Amino acid sequence: MIRAAATAVSRLVLRVFYRRIEAAGLERVPSAGPTILVLNHPNGLMDPLLLLCLSPRPVSFLAKSPLFSMPFVSIFVKAFGSIPVYRPQDADADVRRNRETFAKARDLLKRGGVLALFPEGISHDEPRLMPLKSGAARIALGAAAEGPVTIVPAGLTYEARDIFRSGALLRIAEPFTVEPIPLDEKGEPPRTAVKALTARLRVAMEQATLQADDQATLDLAAAAETLFAPGAEDGLDARFALRRLLLERGTRLRESYPERHAAISARIERFARVLSASGLSPVDLDSGTVRAELAASAFAALVVALFLAPPAIVGLAAHAPAYNVIGPLARRLSRGDTDIVATIKVLGAFLFFPLTWIAFGLAAGLVWGLPLGLLAGLGLPLCGTLALLLLERWERTVAALRALGLSLFRRSTLARLRDERAAIVSEMRALDALLDAVE
Repeated sequence: MIRAAATAVSRLVLRVFYRRIEAAGLERVPSAGPTILVLNHPNGLMDPLLLLCLSPRPVSFLAKSPLFSMPFVSIFVKAFGSIPVYRPQDADADVRRNRETFAKARDLLKRGGVLALFPEGISHDEPRLMPLKSGAARIALGAAAEGPVTIVPAGLTYEARDIFRSGALLRIAEPFTVEPIPLDEKGEPPRTAVKALTARLRVAMEQATLQADDQATLDLAAAAETLFAPGAEDGLDARFALRRLLLERGTRLRESYPERHAAISARIERFARVLSASGLSPVDLDSGTVRAELAASAFAALVVALFLAPPAIVGLAAHAPAYNVIGPLARRLSRGDTDIVATIKVLGAFLFFPLTWIAFGLAAGLVWGLPLGLLAGLGLPLCGTLALLLLERWERTVAALRALGLSLFRRSTLARLRDERAAIVSEMRALDALLDAVE
């Protein structure tokens, strides 16, 4: 009952925070039997929430011990049957208790459960996976003594992990089986087997994630990907696959032809800056779509505005102060660590928004009486939702208006942008063919 309620709240939180959530490859998760999910850890508490809400089977996590004593967070950690891990870097953590951790994890798997692990051991914002800890391999090999255990590698990818109303993708890679091996007298697997499995886990996780030497390389691949993708109708997984391919080909190009790699990179970055300054995206340049998009967007915005504007304006005015406090507060508390900004924003929303609803309800109750006060307090979340929908519709309308302005009054500029995009894509294809020719 508690788990179901926690899952429902988590799904609501994710649907509000992210505009788009997708899961690819869920059919690869076994329907039964001992299973270990291993994932990267780029976004604090948002990572386990996404897996818990998207997984086709109930999942239990290994979670760092301090989370079990944190206000509010501990409710969710315990509700999902998490198992505490005692890390040396955590204050007052008794690492000797990790024997209990491994025993509980193996018992869960013995009962045919699903255990989720972040083998890196920490949440981080680095462009590559951190070195993997040996715990995942030790648990898997120890549990395999009772019978084969399935390991399912998975990756979490975010469009902009710390930005409200961005996108999130859970991508399940090909699973593999850990077969039983002899354990020592303490019930531990051989070190060589642990090391080999840890290395295999890293390779498998790299296949489910985007890897680069630095953030600039990831940003460049994202800019290049938008030149090929038709736009928002593309699935996040398809865009992931394209971006991964661009990263792989870009690495080969840099190694084989560094000057040509530098030239095409500079050209893509310059084009992205010009588009950004114009308030456009590559999809806005497609001929024949601008007017149709504008008409549809403007009509929808007009309908929404006519029927929903009054309560939406109330919702916007009421929630704006808390919203404008949460963002700067999250960035200050994160101290530059972008992997925890979203977590702080969500926790801040759980504090400041209910306080906003209570304050408005009390104020309305004092002015108009208790019934209207309750109605105001309970209706404010709905008004906030309407405000969010109206703002997002307005953003799309403004983008379409900019594109229409270019097509009507600056046709030569729009034509040059289209020609430049086509030229960049053509050059990238030529470079791709060059790499294929030298293979």
